Amino acid sequence: MEEAEVSETGKQEPEATEPEAAAPDAAVETAEDPGALTEEELPRAIEAVLFCAGEPVTIRELAELFEFGVHDVRSAVENLREEYIESGRAFRVEDISGGVQLLTLSEFDPWLRTLHQKRRSSRLSPAALETLAIVAYKGPITKAELESIRGVQCAPTLNTLLDRELIRVAGKAPGLGRPLLYHTTPMFLESFGLGSLKDLPEPETPPSREEREALEAENEEESEVPEAAMEAQLADGGQEEDAPPGAAGDESPPEVEEEAAPAVDDEQPPEDPDS
Repeated sequence: MEEAEVSETGKQEPEATEPEAAAPDAAVETAEDPGALTEEELPRAIEAVLFCAGEPVTIRELAELFEFGVHDVRSAVENLREEYIESGRAFRVEDISGGVQLLTLSEFDPWLRTLHQKRRSSRLSPAALETLAIVAYKGPITKAELESIRGVQCAPTLNTLLDRELIRVAGKAPGLGRPLLYHTTPMFLESFGLGSLKDLPEPETPPSREEREALEAENEEESEVPEAAMEAQLADGGQEEDAPPGAAGDESPPEVEEEAAPAVDDEQPPEDPDS
């Protein structure tokens, strides 16, 4: 029994030394801890994170990262926004896709485009942009609905947009076969500088049936007026061509009389018999 107790205590001794072995790891974690930030240092820390992130970061993520309240982080972000505007910086803090991100001003777009000329090959084709616009305005939408709107097959284009992470599979539609539903992603909002889909420009709505009928009737009336005038001109020209040369008008007889009058005056009077 004593040997058993000794063996049991022998097993317990290594367990007692395990916390001592973990002490170096804890020391490493303590060394990597950046420490607590003050309220004065918070805006600069947020600026550094937004500068390196390259994508939108939510206020809650910043609050969890710096261990500050959401209200304090939002106030610091607003201070940064005002500071950039007042100092005339070339970038701003913009609300993008539910978070905040550093973006350059649009007036510097020509130079940025020149810098990224080599990436033109990666731009979306007109067909991809058209498909993406339909998904953004009509989504969630199925592949069959997309093809009925565009009138062509959209499978290759959908695969391209899925690879670019501009659209995603948002579920399945009810009905026969349960086709996949496609919708936009946060990457779409980020790429086009939108805060949400509500920021999309209003599409041009087609005219109603009454407006189309009124427009068609107006066009018909406008087209009938030139035709009637042309017919009248043709009719007047035909009458002038069909008229005989002597019946050109009432002014020709006086001209003939004027020409005949001198012929009468030129006749010599009869000779006097007494002479």
